[in-house]
Amino acid sequence: MLALDAVRRPVWFGEDDPDGLRVAYLSTYSPRECGLATFCEDLLKATTQSDGAGEPMVIAMENGVKRYHYSWPVVTTVDERKVSEYEAAAHFLNNSAIDIVSLQHEFGIFSGQETAGIYRFLDHLDKPLVTTLHTVSPQPDPWARSMIRKLERCSEQLVVFNDFATDILEEEYGVERDKVTLIHHGAPAPFPAGREAAKELLGLSGKRVLSTFGLISRGKGIEYALSALPAIKERHPDVCYLVIGETHPSVQREEKESYREELIRFVRENGLEGTVHFVNRYLTKPEIISYLAATDVYLTPYLGAHQIVSGTLAYAVAAGRAIVSTPYLYARFLLHEERGLLVDFRSSQAIADVVKSVLGDPGLQHKLESRTLAYGRQMLWPAVGDRYCDLFREVTGQEVIARPAYQPLQPGLAPHAASGVTR
Repeated sequence: MLALDAVRRPVWFGEDDPDGLRVAYLSTYSPRECGLATFCEDLLKATTQSDGAGEPMVIAMENGVKRYHYSWPVVTTVDERKVSEYEAAAHFLNNSAIDIVSLQHEFGIFSGQETAGIYRFLDHLDKPLVTTLHTVSPQPDPWARSMIRKLERCSEQLVVFNDFATDILEEEYGVERDKVTLIHHGAPAPFPAGREAAKELLGLSGKRVLSTFGLISRGKGIEYALSALPAIKERHPDVCYLVIGETHPSVQREEKESYREELIRFVRENGLEGTVHFVNRYLTKPEIISYLAATDVYLTPYLGAHQIVSGTLAYAVAAGRAIVSTPYLYARFLLHEERGLLVDFRSSQAIADVVKSVLGDPGLQHKLESRTLAYGRQMLWPAVGDRYCDLFREVTGQEVIARPAYQPLQPGLAPHAASGVTR
């Protein structure tokens, strides 16, 4: 575990009366390239910018595979394989002036041999704890059920990303509903200059753009989207499909680039080289926003029916995109009330038929974009940060700051009128 002074001492550390709500986060963190790290960084920035916030700090989780060079607000690290470091982190927080701890829980981080470590952390932490559950399986094994129940007992509140997770926690884990709070997965504001400007910026002018982004793995189902392209291209010759993002680091360790190589081979064998473009790197936030702005139809052909959250889908909704997705749990929740179109799992034909219908019907595309954009306003990071801060204040007994009620965009208002996104 790093010494506190090895990174940065928060200005309020050890003070008795600092200003503002002081939150400590236990999570992976940038520059580590993983979805949890990105989420925590965005959440921290959003809560820090909320009214009445104090200076935050982060205890960053590491797996021993690679050492990272952190800057503010990381104050120390925990090697997830070492039980003693979890206990040291709990004592470190107990002796600090923080008000509350936000644990970003993902079984891929706190699992296997590391389970004993997070249990030790929970047993020794004296500060109020709010845990965000990034995975909630509807078919838990005894070990996963035990972990969630432990988190429930030790947390003041559990945060989930959709209502299905609340139902699952009650029915499958025995968690009381009043112990669970729904807060949307956050997303950045849409690209301000509109779709055609984004296409010109990315060299995609004149193209009808399909896209999928995120860390690539076999569960993404990209092969089914690729198989749908010949039929889509026959109807819309100007179509292109962007597969954006590098291979997931854990996948790279286990199988290197074998999945991506299979996808590239399929593209070559089917004459799709000019239609499919792989952007094989970890994108910056501005790049993601630009690619989403250039997108006509966003695809998530994921294979896991029980997937409870998808940050990429949240981004696409907030960007006001027309979305075609398989019906995994998060898509069913987020695309409810005709905010998107759902297709069968592992069905290239269904993907082709629905994408053709969207690209061939400007009115349908416009309607889908209007609905996602309207709904997505409550998912923008400033709104999400305020929701977390309100929850943290409720838990710690601090006065909740009065804010204007969220007013959704009227469904009839065109996307370009609201945000500069054009059809």
